[in-house]
Order: sequence, then C-alpha cells, then structure tokens
Amino acid sequence: MFNKNMEIVEGLQTTMVKCPVCDSEAVYRYGKIRGRQRYQCIMCGRQFINGAKKQEIQGRPVCPRCGKLMNLYRIEGDIIRFRCSDYPACRTFKKFLIKEV
Repeated sequence: MFNKNMEIVEGLQTTMVKCPVCDSEAVYRYGKIRGRQRYQCIMCGRQFINGAKKQEIQGRPVCPRCGKLMNLYRIEGDIIRFRCSDYPACRTFKKFLIKEV
C-alpha cells in the first residue's frame, strides 16, 4: 500500500522509494510488471522495481571475431545472451546457459 508521499507502507513501517542509481527520491510509478510496481526516476530516467536484485555475472566473454569484451545483452529464463561491446560495427552474439557462466 502507498500513501501520497510515495512511501511503501508495510505494517507500521514506511520505506521511501529511492532510485538505485542516483539515490534520488524523485520517482513516480511507471506501471506494473508481473504484478510488481515499477518506477521511473525523474532525475536519471532509470526504470526499476523497488527491492529487485540484479543477477551478478562473474566473467564476461571475449568476442571471437574482434577480441573485445562482450556486454550482457539479455537474460531469457536460463539463457544469457552477450553482445560485442563494439556493436554495431561488430554484430557478434553469444548464448550461454546460466549454469555455464
């Protein structure tokens, strides 16, 4: 439940919603995803879900074509897709199972 000041009311405790990137309280509700409230920061434009944990990737692979590091592109279920950091000049993609990474 929310009150007018964008505080999450949980029992008797209240928690202010803050942007995880810039720590600003200037956020507004930006729809729902899978039943959870989504927010957008007015200061930096970041979209986030309050309290969501980001999956940590331990090592990034090297592009087999150009030799540069690859960036995390998408996580789809148990598959992780990486894209070359030199995109769009190098359009190489790699897929891994989460257990492999």
